[in-house]
Amino acid sequence: MFVDSSIKEYLKKLSSEEPIPGGGGTSALVAALGIGLMLMVARISLKKQEGEKRENLLKVIETLDRMQQNASEIIDLDPKVYGEVMNSYLEAKKISDPELAQQKIETALKNSFRLQADLAMLIVMAKEFLSSINSCTKGSIRNDLLVASGLLDGAFYGALATANINVVYMKDAKERAHCEEAMAKLKERHSKAKFEIRW
Repeated sequence: MFVDSSIKEYLKKLSSEEPIPGGGGTSALVAALGIGLMLMVARISLKKQEGEKRENLLKVIETLDRMQQNASEIIDLDPKVYGEVMNSYLEAKKISDPELAQQKIETALKNSFRLQADLAMLIVMAKEFLSSINSCTKGSIRNDLLVASGLLDGAFYGALATANINVVYMKDAKERAHCEEAMAKLKERHSKAKFEIRW
């Protein structure tokens, strides 16, 4: 859907009055871009590595490749999940039993929350690799790791905000509390994944 479109097409659709693509899918796109920059720096740095350091960097690259693929998939998954949430409200109106109707909505909200919470976790894990790549890198290309860090931070807050908006509409107090706890843990882990470079 969107992942195969050109940048120009994506920006045009994003700027339109249509609700998709929206914040969730765009957060995934920004995460994929940040990871892409990390991969670029890692692959350039790999040429000068030997022995254990090279093996470790190869493992990081392999992991980041998978993470970028997962983030890319969410670009198109998020609009589908958003559609399911919207449809759940329409379908709920056709159900005479209020409890069953709300259950349908709650299920869609939970699925939407999980997708963005998973994206937020993926982003935090990617950020945690920044220091190990930086330790193998020299010169001005390290600046791209700072750019990657900024992109990942933006993507994280976007994913968390999108996850949270689903929680806002949940009526199930237990599930809501569980989701809020999960978001608090994500925020805490993200706060520990700080990255800076001293030139």
